[in-house]
Amino acid sequence: MAKTADVEMVSIPKPLYESLLETLEVLSDKSEIESIRRGIRDVRKKRVHTEEDFLEMYEAQR
Repeated sequence: MAKTADVEMVSIPKPLYESLLETLEVLSDKSEIESIRRGIRDVRKKRVHTEEDFLEMYEAQR
C-alpha cells in the first residue's frame, strides 16, 4: 500500500470537494468565525428563538 506522501492524485465527488472549499473559506474568515462563536454562545445561554417566534416578531414589525 502506498504511503500518503506517495499519492499523486485523490478523487472525490464534486459536491464533497465544493463543500471542503467552502469550509476552508469560512475557516479563513476571522469575522465569520467570531459570528459562529457568538452564535454558539447564544445557543448555550438559551438566547435563541424558534422559527415560529421569529416569524411572529417579523410580522408584528410590518
